[in-house]
Amino acid sequence: MSTSPILDLAIRLWPQVRDRGAVDDPNDLDTLLAAQGQPGAPGYDGGVRSTFGCFPPEEDAAFVLPSGERPREDADARLIAHIVVTRTLLGAGLGIDRRVMAAVGDAHAMTWAVGGAYDASPLALGASIWLAALDPQQSSDRPLPIDWAPAFYQDAERWDLDYRLFSHYDIRERILDWISFASVAPSRHPGVSVWTLAEPLMRIPDGRSQTALAVFAEASDETETPIPAAAMLDRARVAGLLRAYVASPGR
Repeated sequence: MSTSPILDLAIRLWPQVRDRGAVDDPNDLDTLLAAQGQPGAPGYDGGVRSTFGCFPPEEDAAFVLPSGERPREDADARLIAHIVVTRTLLGAGLGIDRRVMAAVGDAHAMTWAVGGAYDASPLALGASIWLAALDPQQSSDRPLPIDWAPAFYQDAERWDLDYRLFSHYDIRERILDWISFASVAPSRHPGVSVWTLAEPLMRIPDGRSQTALAVFAEASDETETPIPAAAMLDRARVAGLLRAYVASPGR
């Protein structure tokens, strides 16, 4: 749990969304949507208004994910919280809502659309794989609705200011290229469980994802510090799904 009611709600709703693609009470989704563009959201001070503010600006953002991982610092936590809320809304069927797609666009802009090496944490990158996995247009050349106008995105050291057009397919390809790199060794995805990476990959049909999943199926998920039993059970759930996936002849 965290000190953020918005993040806690998104995490509570997630199993319904993940397993059924729906929530019991759609009014809960309105509660999540109301957090969009609030102070404390990623990029807010630079004019971004499509991200979700789960923590007020004066609060130190920190939480533990159900899978046991912790964000590395305040900005990382705010970005991951935005991704968690966005994936809940997207998975619940609100991909037709321009507000949700704008939130997806900002999540991708802050993770996969930076210039040069990716500077988001492996945990943020891993969490954002869900946004591609839940995207019905993941193989489409249609441009993502990223609003590059805010001052936040004018940092030439982080973004290529002359390269602003990214399609759903472009992001999917960057994710798959990164996962091919990251799956080789745990040292390439510090702070994120193999099961966190594996679960959304099972929804992205591609040879690279299948190769990475085969590696993850044989991996051990060692942690530097003990994690709660509930987190171990969540990882065990994914491990079971992965064993069944790898054994399936029709995958």
